[in-house]
Amino acid sequence: MVADTGGSGDPRARMAMRTIGQSQSISGSKLTLTMQPNTTSTLVAAIESSNDSADYQSAADALVDNLTQGNVDDHNASHRGWWNSYWSQSFVQIGDKDVEKSWYGSLYLLGSVSRSGKYAPGLWGNWITGDMNWNGDYHTNYNYQAPFYAALTTNHIAQMDAYDQPVLDWMSRGQQLAQQNGFQGVLYPVGISPNGTSADTNLYNQKSDAVNVASDMVMRYEQTRDATYAAKVYPFLKQVGLFWQNYLTKDSSGTYTITNDAPQEGNAYPQTNSILSLGLVHLLMEGLTDMSAALGQDAGTRATWQDIDAHLAPLPTMTQNGQTVFRETSTGAGWVNDGNDIDIQAVYPGGQVGLDSPAGLVQTARNTVDQLTAAWHGGNAPATFYAAAARVGYDPATILANLHTEAVDNSYPNLAVHHGGGGIENINVTTSGLDEMLLQSFQGDVKVFADWPANSNAKFGDLMADGGFLISSSMADNAVQYVRAVSQKGGDLVVTNPWPGSPVQVYRGGSHAGTVSGTKITLSTSAGETITLARPGTSYATVQAELAQPVKAGSGTTSTSLSTGFESGQPQPTWTDSVDTAGGDVVGVTGINSDSTGPQTGVRSGETSRTGTAALMYSGSAAGSSPHAYLKVYDLSAAPLDIGTAKTLGYWIYPESHATTPWVPAGSTESECVAVDLVFTDGSTLRDSGAVDQNGDQIHPAHQCGRLTPDAWNHVTVDLAAKNSGKRIARVLVGYDHPGGSGGYRGYIDDLSIT
Repeated sequence: MVADTGGSGDPRARMAMRTIGQSQSISGSKLTLTMQPNTTSTLVAAIESSNDSADYQSAADALVDNLTQGNVDDHNASHRGWWNSYWSQSFVQIGDKDVEKSWYGSLYLLGSVSRSGKYAPGLWGNWITGDMNWNGDYHTNYNYQAPFYAALTTNHIAQMDAYDQPVLDWMSRGQQLAQQNGFQGVLYPVGISPNGTSADTNLYNQKSDAVNVASDMVMRYEQTRDATYAAKVYPFLKQVGLFWQNYLTKDSSGTYTITNDAPQEGNAYPQTNSILSLGLVHLLMEGLTDMSAALGQDAGTRATWQDIDAHLAPLPTMTQNGQTVFRETSTGAGWVNDGNDIDIQAVYPGGQVGLDSPAGLVQTARNTVDQLTAAWHGGNAPATFYAAAARVGYDPATILANLHTEAVDNSYPNLAVHHGGGGIENINVTTSGLDEMLLQSFQGDVKVFADWPANSNAKFGDLMADGGFLISSSMADNAVQYVRAVSQKGGDLVVTNPWPGSPVQVYRGGSHAGTVSGTKITLSTSAGETITLARPGTSYATVQAELAQPVKAGSGTTSTSLSTGFESGQPQPTWTDSVDTAGGDVVGVTGINSDSTGPQTGVRSGETSRTGTAALMYSGSAAGSSPHAYLKVYDLSAAPLDIGTAKTLGYWIYPESHATTPWVPAGSTESECVAVDLVFTDGSTLRDSGAVDQNGDQIHPAHQCGRLTPDAWNHVTVDLAAKNSGKRIARVLVGYDHPGGSGGYRGYIDDLSIT
């Protein structure tokens, strides 16, 4: 069965199909399959184009004629292996599962439409069932670039490989077009297509198309610092730079001005200092400076690029509804709120304004986002607007709410976000929009959760930052839990301190490397090295455990109760043997014996229990003037347990003495200096709240010493609302605390409830 497509000329394609395993017959373009009961058959298809082979017709037939079921199985295994590797490259986890799903759906589409060594996708991707507007070409004034931006921070760089070839194939024609118009370097039209062809050679009075397509290349280099890649695209970027070196006009003050360059297609003369072009030319000059230094080339010209970067005309501004905002040009197009976001594109992809910029400039950018009301869900804006809003710290709750609308109301069942612009450009809406909220690095320093809403847990892994760093981090209870950076190329890692005012614990390859302090932390790295940052006192094992745990849902919801006997099928502890560094930490307590490296809390079955067969064992060995150990057991931060005005904590505790375990010294009561403790969402604790048990004894572990009967089950209850009414429980701990205490302690807790 075959089908040919094509018009009066190339390209043409042939699709061939057949079945494997059963009888088939062909009549015209119809294939009829005859199957017997309890049998299987496989339908296989192949497609070959005249660009792939001059003998594309016979080649397509041969592809399916020679296929066996074993070949199909091999293809399937390879296919699954490819996707397994693809999904292992990065991840995000957030409370809004619709937005999270859109992030993954967009990456699925990116992996489906763009593969290394293949033709880059046009405006509508590989397949379309309706009209292919705008010739389905590579529109160079943002549409072609946008879907590939999604590959950058998500660490899917291979999906960018197809992007460069049509741009590079057009370079000689770009040089010719520049010469025909009296310019040097290259000049690109709005619509190029594969193999040096063009579907639309109209310039629309825009000079920015070549520097626009250069943006992906510069951003890719800045993130990967791949010198081999730089060598590949550097000749093209130099030609783009040559155009601007000669096209810009320089006044007596040394300021470079862009003249007669339309921000939108067809803007009539005069159009001076298009804010889009200003941002992109800055980005180009920065990229050329960095690449030339890395490649050891053009040191003389480098000074020119740096001078242009330092002295380009300022981003034009105006007043809109009482706010200072960016405008499209200094002379010409002014404020335009039509579903485009040109006014803010110097921020993204231009990279000229961010959280490290002067406060006034950042505020102007936020005002611009505020006034571009049509851009959130406009035809041409979402692919770049959300990332721009995040880069300047616009209200993150508003960004997420609009991303939710994109995911729910502006997405097809196949998860493609749709608007009036070209189709696959919207692959970048959720990906870069969300990534820039979670991680920013374009200003030379890594910022985790740079623009993230309060009371919203989140986690991400191996997102890519400038300099070739893969960054992982987690946010829980409004606090960053850790930062892990994998250095792919070496060089300095600069991180904005995630714990302002606090020193930072550093681990190199899992080994303690001291602490550092400051607002921005600079650490040298070597290629392949892993740097882990955490709050002081956080063990490497704790970070590793947190890395392995899924994020909890957002903290906007609450739980009403917790009840467990630690039996199979009942709520199990979130952590085992894990010190709560934020809720009490550990001092002067080690493992009770040679088999334990530190204090312990873990479920034991078949030992000592009040009901059933399981209970929570605790143990440790104390020494020093003020030994204590607070270990995390349950994480309720995803849905904190609301105390309200009537909640009771109840549990049974069995403190062991020397009579039941040799690890507790004879006569010691250390096992009694233990209590279940709670950490509330405001950071306060049950033990320090003044709460008492049913006997009037403070529930602080140190005040339970001597109050419990050893080698027996003791029932403890606490009226939580008496001292903590209205609070919400984020974590459940088991704490040992006894100033001056010494020696081993051990015991069990069972039938824990908060109801």
